[in-house]
Amino acid sequence: MHGARIGVVAALDAEARVFSLAGALSHDALIEVGEQILLCISGMGPERATAATDRLIAAGVDGLVSWGTAGALRSERKPGDLLLPETVFWAGQCWAVDVAWRGSLAKSLSIPFHAGGVLSVDEPCGSRAAKAAFLMDYPSAQGVDMESGAIAAAAHDADTPFIVIRSVVDPADQSLPAVATTSVDAYGRPQALRLARGLLRHPAELSTLLGLGGQMQKALRTLRTVAPALRYAGKAA
Repeated sequence: MHGARIGVVAALDAEARVFSLAGALSHDALIEVGEQILLCISGMGPERATAATDRLIAAGVDGLVSWGTAGALRSERKPGDLLLPETVFWAGQCWAVDVAWRGSLAKSLSIPFHAGGVLSVDEPCGSRAAKAAFLMDYPSAQGVDMESGAIAAAAHDADTPFIVIRSVVDPADQSLPAVATTSVDAYGRPQALRLARGLLRHPAELSTLLGLGGQMQKALRTLRTVAPALRYAGKAA
């Protein structure tokens, strides 16, 4: 729709960079991406995602996107796989994404994608056992993240359409090394001292960490492919 604006919530700097942003990124101000997209880098977790979503709603966006990466819950999903969930599960509730908008985006894509649901959790889900347990409880969920549920809840409260676009980093059978979650800040930026300390304690995790970096690059390439197709197709602006 001409004149419509999309509010995009990305937790991590790397997820925001796929929009070809140059220079230092702001975590304190909304970022204009062309004429149609307003981006907010929230940081990880539901509380930060709620705050970012509220800022975008206050700015008058017509639709909201939960944008970024996810862990896989199903064994079929591999690094770089694109998830376009139809539903979001969080805190015992379920929200449906905007059907028309999701459908319009799906038709415009040149790469395969996977439907189903996405589960949001309040803490990082890094272990293979935790992923398996979540899948037992939510058998339609393809992946897991920490922000989509909060975005869905805020969008619902504001009567604002939303969709979820996530790309898989870690497969269901992979447990993340502890250093992967303890050596970055809320925006996914490596913290050198924490990283060095973690690797000194667990030097065997280096190879897994390097492999995880390659998986992240696959996920980001997928998001980079999807970004040009991101258009609003919900209610008239």
